[in-house]
Amino acid sequence: MAEKNVTVRLISPLGGQPQIVTFTVDLLLARGEPLTEVWTVFPAGNVRYQKAHHRLTEEFAHYPAYRRQGVQYRAWPIDDSRGRPLQDITNVMETDRVWQVIGTLMSEAKTRDARLHISLSGGRRALALMLFSAAMLYCTPGDRAWHIYTPPQVLTTVKDGARLHVGPEEGVRLLEIPFVPWGAFFPGVKAMLGLSPRQLAALQAQWPDESTAQRCASVWRQLTPRQREVLQALVEQPTRQAAADTLGLSLSTLDTHRAAILDICRLAWPDAHVDLHFLRRVFRGWLLLNGSSPPQAGDLLGRR
Repeated sequence: MAEKNVTVRLISPLGGQPQIVTFTVDLLLARGEPLTEVWTVFPAGNVRYQKAHHRLTEEFAHYPAYRRQGVQYRAWPIDDSRGRPLQDITNVMETDRVWQVIGTLMSEAKTRDARLHISLSGGRRALALMLFSAAMLYCTPGDRAWHIYTPPQVLTTVKDGARLHVGPEEGVRLLEIPFVPWGAFFPGVKAMLGLSPRQLAALQAQWPDESTAQRCASVWRQLTPRQREVLQALVEQPTRQAAADTLGLSLSTLDTHRAAILDICRLAWPDAHVDLHFLRRVFRGWLLLNGSSPPQAGDLLGRR
């Protein structure tokens, strides 16, 4: 049972089978979850998905149990980058667009006073997978992810929304899918929700291995608070002058801190050529994982 005044949301991908959403809602309510809102997300241009959405709109407006509970229904139909209804997820541009919408959705859904249930059933598989990825970045330990199991003998009687509700004796049940909400433990990981899939792939190429991560941590412990700010600024900004401006320092003062940071790094990497480019390459992924501001998109695509 959620705490008083806590918003409890179910977020679900939607395909042509609206009963997957209502089955999930019914089972969560039967568990005593005080759902207040149900959000669905789907490509706006798919006629079957539109039909399922309209069916759910009617059901949440009139089904007695939902009215008693006060469950509100909200849809997130996805348009393409030009504002046209998205038909499907078939290429990189469409994947980027869906990820962008999911980021906006999760930012709005995961407010401080909200607990989330994420459904991974229904809709396009790519959409469910991206929703699960976002859950790992944005959710907290109190949130849950679910898959719904519908027995084969029931599937034939409920297909395409022929029935939106079933009795407990029919064997439909929720299966909790375990996941680690990395964003709750490593605040910087949340920044990845704002990156496109292509930018995430570029970032993965810069992710530190275990040895590098240990050396980064050792250097970080030896830096003063001001030196840490300088290191972050040097990693995140395109030039030394931009880093100095960000921190309100003169360029000469920033370079004094930079020289001290490089000296400590040379002790940690005695066989490497340690310069500003080395700092950016080695610390970018480590700082993101450990809570710094996100790198710029240009950085991820190959700043030198």
